[in-house]
Amino acid sequence: MDQGSRQDRVVGAVVGSAVGDALGAPFEFGPAGVYTTRFPEGVGAMCGGGGWDPGEATDDTQMAVLVGESLLERDGLDLADMFGRFRRWAAGEPKDIGLQTEHVLTSGDPWDVAAALHFQIEGRAAGNGSLMRAATSAVYFARADGPEPAARAATMDAARRIAALTHGDRAAGRVPPSSMT
Repeated sequence: MDQGSRQDRVVGAVVGSAVGDALGAPFEFGPAGVYTTRFPEGVGAMCGGGGWDPGEATDDTQMAVLVGESLLERDGLDLADMFGRFRRWAAGEPKDIGLQTEHVLTSGDPWDVAAALHFQIEGRAAGNGSLMRAATSAVYFARADGPEPAARAATMDAARRIAALTHGDRAAGRVPPSSMT
């Protein structure tokens, strides 16, 4: 794959994820069927609702952007830097932030133990927030210049380590055996 094509795919994956998030934001946490009631033909439009302006992305995209900025500015995975960015973002009182993520980021605990301590206390910490920001690290680590199994392993390792910053339950980074083939 040539560099231009790869860059187009990278941009498409990250922007597509953000657009999907903005399309779904007005329906987040709503009852089943709200989307089909609003768009009976099945084709929606960028709309507001649920506290969101049309086209506004949620905390998931905001955190994915922070992941991307850290990866690019630090030229790779720097978990302490990434956690610091998350913590500064949370301190800015974002419009939306998951309760678990907020607790971890505002606990004052060190970056490398905050999520694990939260899990020890709460006993549950495997929400989907870490999955929602995984596309950014996936496109960063899935480099075309390395052997496929090594690139896949590096991508999955990075996603797990990033997830562990805010989600202390190992289930948040677990890969089902069927996806390993």
